[in-house]
Amino acid sequence: MTSLPVLGIPPLDADVQAIIFDCDGTLADTFGAHYRAFREVLADYKASFEAEFYLARLGLSRYQLLQALSDAQGIRFDDADVARRTAAVFNKHLAAIRPIPYTHDILRSQYGRLKLGVASGGQRDIVEATLTTVGVLDRLDTVVTIEDAGVGKPAPDLYLIAADRLGVAPRFIQTYEDSDEGVESATRAGMRVIDIRPYYRTDPANW
Repeated sequence: MTSLPVLGIPPLDADVQAIIFDCDGTLADTFGAHYRAFREVLADYKASFEAEFYLARLGLSRYQLLQALSDAQGIRFDDADVARRTAAVFNKHLAAIRPIPYTHDILRSQYGRLKLGVASGGQRDIVEATLTTVGVLDRLDTVVTIEDAGVGKPAPDLYLIAADRLGVAPRFIQTYEDSDEGVESATRAGMRVIDIRPYYRTDPANW
């Protein structure tokens, strides 16, 4: 886990009424926990799952990640089986999850002032366990996951559902993301987006 030099938090526009965060890599550094869970489950498929492969695909949904691995190694995966088993294994590695200071400062400063939500392409049980681990689940007005939309980023669906649940028009929502797919998703939803990658970078050496 690597914190980059502090560049300062860009101020919110005066007309912002809500903030929606991505979860993995934006509110929480979960990459070590995800990597360990995937590696354990995918070993039963005789798949090689290296840190470098995962690092190059951070931000992809589980389905997209498995498709990329299938294309690279010619192995067919049972997505439902992988989803079920990684959720159970992931819970063994919650201690590896760390809050990301940049976004946590923003969330804490705006709690009670603006509506707050999460739009994640992850599984609900994993996302909620993550948000609980970093101590923010009870501060959120809504949590939208892949089960709610049926399609991951870069489609805008996750963000649009979150906006609808918050009761705020997309143009008045500020989002925070850490992947190209996430930035595209929020942009396509008609929201403002800040890419946090200049402010934080995970360290695979700690996975």
